[in-house]
Amino acid sequence: MKETVCMKQVKQLFVVLPNEPGSSAKLTRILKKKRIAIYAIAMFVDSARLHLSDAETAMHALHENGYTAEIRKVLEILLPNKQGAMAEMTQKLGNAGINIEYMFGTIEKRQKHGRLILEVDNSELALKLFKNHKF
Repeated sequence: MKETVCMKQVKQLFVVLPNEPGSSAKLTRILKKKRIAIYAIAMFVDSARLHLSDAETAMHALHENGYTAEIRKVLEILLPNKQGAMAEMTQKLGNAGINIEYMFGTIEKRQKHGRLILEVDNSELALKLFKNHKF
C-alpha cells in the first residue's frame, strides 16, 4: 500500500546568533518563557532556523531581546519511514529542476513518518508535484 505525502508550506524563523558560548541557551530560554514549542531546529555558526508553534510571537520576543530575526516560508514534508523514501522525494524534485537550498529533519526507528523542513528554489512547483504523490 502506498502512502500519501503531506507537503505544506510553513513559517520558519531565521535568527542571527552570536558565535559564543551560551547563545543557544539564551535563545531557547526566551522561547520557553513565551511557551513556544520548538518542533525542529538547525543551528549553524552564526544562525538558527526554527520551526515553532508560534513564529510571530517568537520573532517579536527575540526582537525585544536584541536579536535579528525574520520569518521565512519553507516546506514541511511528512515522509514515510521506509528505505528509499528520501531518495524518491529528492529525485522527483531534481527531475523537475527544483534545487534544494537546505533540508533538515529526523526520524526515530519506530516512527511511521519523519518530518523534514526544506527550502527550495521553487516551492509552488514542489507543492504541485507532491500534492497527490504516493510512495
